Amino acid sequence: MSTDLFGNEIDTAPAASPASAAPVVNDMRVIMDVLNRAVDEPGYAIAGPTRRVYRRTNNKTMKHVPRWELEAVLQLIDSGQLIIGGTHVLRCGAIRQAVNSVLVPTITRQKLKRWNALKPMGNQAASTSKKGA
Repeated sequence: MSTDLFGNEIDTAPAASPASAAPVVNDMRVIMDVLNRAVDEPGYAIAGPTRRVYRRTNNKTMKHVPRWELEAVLQLIDSGQLIIGGTHVLRCGAIRQAVNSVLVPTITRQKLKRWNALKPMGNQAASTSKKGA
């Protein structure tokens, strides 16, 4: 324990991280899948202060995304790889809701194009073994 400016003892233990913090996605295949969907398909939409992520199925409808996809989209938004765009009214089932579109900046599109051009990571053991031996 240490003391503050007035000599009072204070606890110096680090503050606990919030329980609502999303885990970090470290799987590059997941990140690339999400970015490819955001570029090639109608993309994603984000709703409300809870930042619920939906996948757009066309210009008027959307559907819920699984948790792993939600975490990846939010991580990409927080890191600046995806940006939040304008407001649209879309339907998910029987509910119509105002949502913001998720946009892919040009810089992210260029990175994704380079990543897609790389040779996919496969089985390392099979590529290092001698053929014909």
